[in-house]
Amino acid sequence: MVKYQVREIDDGVWLLRLDDDRTGFFEAAWSIPEGITYNSYLLRAPDGFVLIDTWKGAYSEQFIDALREVVDPRRITHVVVNHAEPDHTGGIPAVIREAGGPKIVVHPSGGRVLRAKYGELGEVVKVEGTKRITISGEEFLVAHVPWVHWPETVFTYQPSRRILYTCDVFGSYSIPGGYLADPSDPSYLRSAEKYLVTVMGHYREHVLRAVEKVRSLGVSISRVAPSHGGVWEGDPEVPMKLFEDFARGTPRLGGVALAYVTMYGSVEGAVSMLNGELIKRGISVSSFAANDVDRGSPEDFMTRANAASAVVLATPTYDSEVHPRMEYLLYLIRSKMKGTGKPVAAMVSYAWGSNAAKRVENALREADLRILGVESFRERPTPEQVAGIADAVAEAERGRSISPG
Repeated sequence: MVKYQVREIDDGVWLLRLDDDRTGFFEAAWSIPEGITYNSYLLRAPDGFVLIDTWKGAYSEQFIDALREVVDPRRITHVVVNHAEPDHTGGIPAVIREAGGPKIVVHPSGGRVLRAKYGELGEVVKVEGTKRITISGEEFLVAHVPWVHWPETVFTYQPSRRILYTCDVFGSYSIPGGYLADPSDPSYLRSAEKYLVTVMGHYREHVLRAVEKVRSLGVSISRVAPSHGGVWEGDPEVPMKLFEDFARGTPRLGGVALAYVTMYGSVEGAVSMLNGELIKRGISVSSFAANDVDRGSPEDFMTRANAASAVVLATPTYDSEVHPRMEYLLYLIRSKMKGTGKPVAAMVSYAWGSNAAKRVENALREADLRILGVESFRERPTPEQVAGIADAVAEAERGRSISPG
């Protein structure tokens, strides 16, 4: 059975956290061996209790058990829905049943999604724009922050406790040992960056706007409480600056992220030559291979690429086009890295003919990345081709700066 924890993190504020180590592929897309948490927050208010978000529906029974460790669910007067996605709202039907019809506080477009998913909700309180609202006798500030990563998302700020509840934004994969996010832990930061890239990479500009929205509120924040991962305690600029870096694709780790597909060794040989040239130039390389024994990890590559100074892709030709595994990576790059301006080079192997090089170049242009060069070679590249790519990558590494495309 999955574990959960109930912890009072401030006077009258409880974190209800489900530690999900069963989901192997988040959103049926992203491999997460590190697991994920679902965070809900229960607040004691003057006229009752307020619930902010719930858990994934598969864990509704455990969610009600967790609630009962603090309060009789019938004392819950309102459920605030920061984000209507089912991993945060799956417990709502059980809460409605057990609490006897609490009011649902939600953006109108979120309310339409909830009704379509769960049926009748009872009384709904609609929130739009940025406004102060009294819920169960407690004052809150609700701010609409669209497209992080659905259009109905809101942040909820509790002035009396100076806590900002942000749902997916500032969240992370992984199951932290404690309840706090640790900005000094490289493993945790990697999980947070992986979450940003895979889940919200398509909406990077909106993440940046959401961060600016927080600053524009002009409120004092002691904790940032997302619905995945750890709670950020202390200076709110720490998670805000981190997620700005993640969203911009800032090369905070430097080096090169190299992804390649090899069927019979020609690409692997070319990659070995390039590695040697990059090492000569003092550049670190993180390699991600797809071959006949390992399909590789697109999630890990995309995460490392986001923090790298440059990216290199290498693929064989397959059916006169790009190999299917590299085609998938190109799709992810177009969808999740567009606009970062990340410097990228590519190498394409062929035997008798190929359209793959043109396909790779077009995909990288669609992603608005800075193309350093695309080299095609028949089975084995020339030393000059490899040195040319290595020189271009070395220049990008020395610059360690990215101009959005």
